[in-house]
Amino acid sequence: MWDFDVRRRDSDEWYMEKPHFHEQLEFLLPLSCGGRLFAERQSWPLRRGVLFYLGEGALHRSFGRGGRGYSRYVLHVPRRTLERLQAPQLASLLSDPGCVSLSPEQFALCRRLLSDMASQQAGEGALLRRRAAFLAFLAFVHTLPLPSPAPGAGGGAGDDAVHRVLCYVRENLRGDLSLDELARRHFMSKSALCHRFKAATGFSVGEYVICCRVQRARTLLRQGLSVQRAGEEAGFGDNAHFIRTFKRLSGMPPGRYAKAARAAAGKGETFHEQLLH
Repeated sequence: MWDFDVRRRDSDEWYMEKPHFHEQLEFLLPLSCGGRLFAERQSWPLRRGVLFYLGEGALHRSFGRGGRGYSRYVLHVPRRTLERLQAPQLASLLSDPGCVSLSPEQFALCRRLLSDMASQQAGEGALLRRRAAFLAFLAFVHTLPLPSPAPGAGGGAGDDAVHRVLCYVRENLRGDLSLDELARRHFMSKSALCHRFKAATGFSVGEYVICCRVQRARTLLRQGLSVQRAGEEAGFGDNAHFIRTFKRLSGMPPGRYAKAARAAAGKGETFHEQLLH
């Protein structure tokens, strides 16, 4: 019931070297301003006083130019934890990426609860305080206007042409998504497409296509498709390339990922719990 993980993280750069996929819901509370967060098809400015949330499996990356450090709290919560706590409505509201602007009082409360959850103190009393902070945080989130319009964000980070490319990629993963084809189809030069896409998302065009295909393959593997079929349906023409790419981005080969997902479903566990066995 109490499966959650929260950490304070401090980085010298805003740029996330590797895009992320998580099998849990994620909450992100920036403690500093600067950079942007891209998730799925949108991006937002990362600002102190804004609480971000990402659904399971959401492809995301923080990016920006150097100079200042980046501090934040990150909380991961499996959907099944919310269901066990009889909060399925909250889990449903958090399915898609979004964010909420907090008042100074709300920000202070949110920061204190996350700090309490991240405490490394030992003992039964400390454990109970962490659990109490976790429940108080969920109760706090339940009072927020979810889903909430993203402040200061538009489609594809405010670039309508990039947003159209993002949507096209998502809807045509089995098709030709080469840079030549995307530029031709969206009436841009290749250099303009590359520059605008990188500025809006933090991804190169090719990197985003590969990540979306792996993301789709993960979903298909959880649905029970074979490794080869999942790779083909996600747009990979070569099975060996699919396996190498999947392992690089997911941290494990697709066969192991599928096995863990099936075992978790059979035992009523979260994917994270199964990987710990």
